[in-house]
Amino acid sequence: MTAMTEILLHTAYLGAIGFCFGTFGWMMLKAEKNHTAKAFMMCQILIIIWCLPQLFLTFADSREMKYALYGISYIGISFIGPCWLMFSRFYCRRETAPQAWAGLFGIGLFDYGMFLSNGFHHLFYRIFELNQTVYGPAFYFHMAYTYICVILGMAAVLGNFRKNPDDKGYAAVMLAAAAVPLVFNMLYLSQTIKSGFDLTPPMFALSSFLMLLAVFRYDFLDIDVVASRQVFASIGEGVIIYNRRGKVTCCNDAACKYVQVKNGDDYNRVWERLCKGASLQEDSPVKAAGPVLSAGFILELPDNRKLQVKKYPLSGRRGQEKAGVLVITDVGEYYELLRRSRELADSRQRLAIEQERNRIAQEVHDTTGHALTMIQSLIKLIRIRYESQQEQGREADREILEYMRQAQDLAVSGIRQLRWSINHMRQGCGCQLVSQGVYQLAGSVKETDIEVEIQGEDGPEYSHLSHIVYQCLREAITNCLKYAKASHMDVIVKFEKASVSVYMFDNGQGCPSIEEHNGLLGIRRRVTDAGGNVRYLSAEGEGFQIFLELPV
Repeated sequence: MTAMTEILLHTAYLGAIGFCFGTFGWMMLKAEKNHTAKAFMMCQILIIIWCLPQLFLTFADSREMKYALYGISYIGISFIGPCWLMFSRFYCRRETAPQAWAGLFGIGLFDYGMFLSNGFHHLFYRIFELNQTVYGPAFYFHMAYTYICVILGMAAVLGNFRKNPDDKGYAAVMLAAAAVPLVFNMLYLSQTIKSGFDLTPPMFALSSFLMLLAVFRYDFLDIDVVASRQVFASIGEGVIIYNRRGKVTCCNDAACKYVQVKNGDDYNRVWERLCKGASLQEDSPVKAAGPVLSAGFILELPDNRKLQVKKYPLSGRRGQEKAGVLVITDVGEYYELLRRSRELADSRQRLAIEQERNRIAQEVHDTTGHALTMIQSLIKLIRIRYESQQEQGREADREILEYMRQAQDLAVSGIRQLRWSINHMRQGCGCQLVSQGVYQLAGSVKETDIEVEIQGEDGPEYSHLSHIVYQCLREAITNCLKYAKASHMDVIVKFEKASVSVYMFDNGQGCPSIEEHNGLLGIRRRVTDAGGNVRYLSAEGEGFQIFLELPV
């Protein structure tokens, strides 16, 4: 062997080892850890074991050293056949019993045992010297077995691709990748090419590398990891993942947009910035799948956007927190839709109430109003008749005349009060804002002075409470006019973020004890149904006080 040939041979073996190491390392980092990938990586390891001793054969200066190098190399040679067959079967998703694999690798182990014990039976090598090697029947059995495993693997791949005609190119590459080393080995053993050295291992390494690049790039790639990164990058929710040391290990573009976070940041500082950056509203914890609990809150940003922040801690077996995920969702649109839905429901409710109120008012007007009007007319006629008779000189019962006058006054007063009630019943509270209804109602009362004070800023978010405040205030004014004998009434409406409070005071005569009848019971029922609280306070000579608190 010339020096140039020796250099080329060593270069080929080093290239084969480099290819296999590169393929093995790439798959360890990027490949999905399934049976197919593990079998392919095992093939790379066996090729490396096969090639490494070949680098030192030219330096062997004794039969024993050559035999030791062959012993290492034959570990890869004995098992490359069944390992390739295993890889092919896994790739084609062919089921194989564990006993069959044990038998296939058992034959490889038997061949390797025949090599190791060749000094006793000389069946593997008839002659094994430093400069001469003559193969025996056990060697040819071993090579035939390896060829059969490789050919069966090729057949499995070919049968698999027959079902997918569109993958003929992939099938050709795989079959060529398996056939090229096989052909080179047959040419070497048959001495068709008298090169003096075996090129089978480099061909195996090169074909494996090419097959990986050409065919298995996406079959072996850990798609779960790649897909997860793509999903994290594309979803609208912000996702922040932190480890047990409190460092942010992964965050997507949405998270960076919401909270200005990046990989490597201190998670505790990010959490503090979230908690202190804006006003918070507690959100009810939600139970997630498994033992993981999510705790969260609604974060209100200065630009009126709302973010829902949920934390999903990941705990170990002993319950200690190992890592966690923070999910940030822009729920401003959801809250806007919720507000509009609530306004629509309130509008429908007010419309239904107005329709029912108008129906009742019409019935009262058509029945009671008509009856009172007729009574008043009859009493008036009786008085006119009576007074006419008196003018004609007849004597009249003055007591009866007084009774008729009082009855007529009561009928007139009843008609006036009935009309006032019907007008207010028809009018109801058609105001969208709470303050509008309060001002409207206070301005309609002429019998007493009502002063209104508004604290805070009224807005559409309180509109669903407008009819409740209106009805309660109307009942309070009615009680004030009927019982309190008051000349002045103060009404204070206070708008807060989470509630609306209403204070009503009059300077009437008050009462030593409060008994809740229809009016006060009606106020309490309305407020309680809305989830609020009501308090009544009074003392003799100190007026009457009503306090309402309604949650938004």
